[in-house]
Amino acid sequence: MKLTVGRGRTSRPSDQEEWIKEYYELEVDVTDVTSTDGVEKVRIGLEQHLMGWLSEPVISGIPNLDMAKIEQLPWKSYQKKVPCTPGEAGWIFTNAEGAEDLVKAIRASPKEKLELPPYQFMFSGKEKQFISRKPLK
Repeated sequence: MKLTVGRGRTSRPSDQEEWIKEYYELEVDVTDVTSTDGVEKVRIGLEQHLMGWLSEPVISGIPNLDMAKIEQLPWKSYQKKVPCTPGEAGWIFTNAEGAEDLVKAIRASPKEKLELPPYQFMFSGKEKQFISRKPLK
């Protein structure tokens, strides 16, 4: 038996921007929960977790990013300077063709660090001339 709980919000960071819809859903296996009260406690816990996510401020100015396109950028490995394999840490120049939206998204992210599973993206280099990616743990 599974329990699924979903929550969403629609917000508009400013009058100049589009509406942003967010929806999160969590599903848990409650087969081992033996009572109705236990299932209710699990439901409440899931709702609280979702509400925590939805209480975070909306970050405006981050474009929608396509991970397939990001993965196709000319990522280089740190040690051998050869093309990266999927899931490997690497780097590209910030002016790489096709990286424009990724650069905007990193700039708009808190502390210029963008977590976009399965990676974290950030600027590196003395003049922030590189984008680094590292796999999330």
